[in-house]
Amino acid sequence: MIRQLTLCVLISITFMATGCSLNNHKSAERPDESLINTYWKLVSLDGAPVVTHEDFREAHLVLHQEASRLAGATGCNTLMGSYLMENERIAFGQIASTKMACPAPQMKTERNFLTALKQVTAWSVDGSKLVLLGDSSEPLAVFEAVHLY
Repeated sequence: MIRQLTLCVLISITFMATGCSLNNHKSAERPDESLINTYWKLVSLDGAPVVTHEDFREAHLVLHQEASRLAGATGCNTLMGSYLMENERIAFGQIASTKMACPAPQMKTERNFLTALKQVTAWSVDGSKLVLLGDSSEPLAVFEAVHLY
């Protein structure tokens, strides 16, 4: 009886240890994407999903390391600008965009995207998700990393 109990305990410990190591291994497989030089596709603004419309570029941004340069698209127009980053704090400045007219849904996404960028004060990356936060730590915009190759 004692042998069977000992065997059950050893098997249980083995399963628990294996489960813990699998969980650690899983998190090691999904490291956080780099904030810099990653193509970030906009997936939500102020909690509402962003839809990419056919025949239009998806809303996205790329923060380039050289000269702290920002590039991307609003879902309608191309955007460019600069950013200033210190640890988890970030601020966007001098943002410009082309001025092509688009259908109302794309123009609304563009206005909301540009407004959100002006209000951003912080960022966080969790795996392949980037969240830009406002003063009250509320999520203003959520992005997913897209690998182009």
